[in-house]
Amino acid sequence: MPDKPTLSYYSYDSLRNPWCAGGGALRDLEALKRYASNWDTTLYVGRFPGFVAESASGVRIRGLGWGKSNLACRISFGLMANLRILFDSADRIGNSLSAFAPVLSGALRPRRYFGVLHHIVAGDSVKKFGLLGMIPLGLESLMLRLGRNFIVSNGSVAERILKLNPKARVLITSNSIDSALLDLPSLETRPSYLLFLGRFDIHMKGLDLLLAGYRDATAAEAGDPERIPRLVLAGKATQEELEKVRRLIPPECAGRVDLRPNVSESAKRELLSGCQFLVSPSRFEGFGIAALEANAAGKPVLVTDTDGFRASVKKDISALVVPVGDADALRAGLRILMGDAVLRRRLGQGGREWAKGFNWDAIAEKEKRWIADGFTQPAPLL
Repeated sequence: MPDKPTLSYYSYDSLRNPWCAGGGALRDLEALKRYASNWDTTLYVGRFPGFVAESASGVRIRGLGWGKSNLACRISFGLMANLRILFDSADRIGNSLSAFAPVLSGALRPRRYFGVLHHIVAGDSVKKFGLLGMIPLGLESLMLRLGRNFIVSNGSVAERILKLNPKARVLITSNSIDSALLDLPSLETRPSYLLFLGRFDIHMKGLDLLLAGYRDATAAEAGDPERIPRLVLAGKATQEELEKVRRLIPPECAGRVDLRPNVSESAKRELLSGCQFLVSPSRFEGFGIAALEANAAGKPVLVTDTDGFRASVKKDISALVVPVGDADALRAGLRILMGDAVLRRRLGQGGREWAKGFNWDAIAEKEKRWIADGFTQPAPLL
């Protein structure tokens, strides 16, 4: 029996990365596990401190780069990935595109190379890092202009790529969820709580807006604290990120904001099962996997009108959607959902039905066909 064709995939982020471990890393690994039925697959990730090479469901995971800090690991990974791709003999070469660990050399191998883009950072890098943010902004623009084959998670990102690069071939795909969430009991435990689930990235995830909005939305009940639901912030966080978030907690909310860094999968499921609703006021988002997971668990969500959330939730069916950065709209949305149990149940039921349409096997099969056909199979762009 002939050997399988080979596939190399490069992504700085991974599920064990102490600084990232975001939804993009989960998405990449779930897709690659299914690619492995067709290709001999190797995933190259950032070599963080303590990294150990391993295999997961047929995918070899190897490290590139070095360093004791996130910045050093990112830079060294980017340098090594750019060099290695030039000489990579794999039949197909993929890259999880990142403005902060940019790979440009893949554009020199258009017949083999494809980029997976979770979201476009664009001007948000400048808002977050000031003038230094111009560097990733420029590198991201180069990657999008020079590349030829892209897999993206929503139509808005596809449109933006094609405006920059009309010759690009773009496949719109999706993310999915663990189907076990669909069977999770949908409860509202006592004492009640609202849930944020995601990386403790203050700017990207809008945690500054969330904490201020929670303070304002619950101010009217300050004289009766028993009626105020707690706010639980759970997800990936370094000690530095945790301290920054802790300093943002308004004094009026002391004792009502519960920080749960680096929760386990079982703890995450328990939090999803028991919350009133999930809230995520991101300034930008790649797909919004946490919102889809909450919907799968039968919970309504309150999110912002970003590219990613447009793909992962159904407005007024599974979610309330407010404008990005609109503090008044966020506060109003919090008050509406906290005060209306009937609406929460309706959106939660709609969310669970919505989430049933997302399936990793079907998503990966669509991508595999496109990649195997040399990126020439017509892709449903818009």
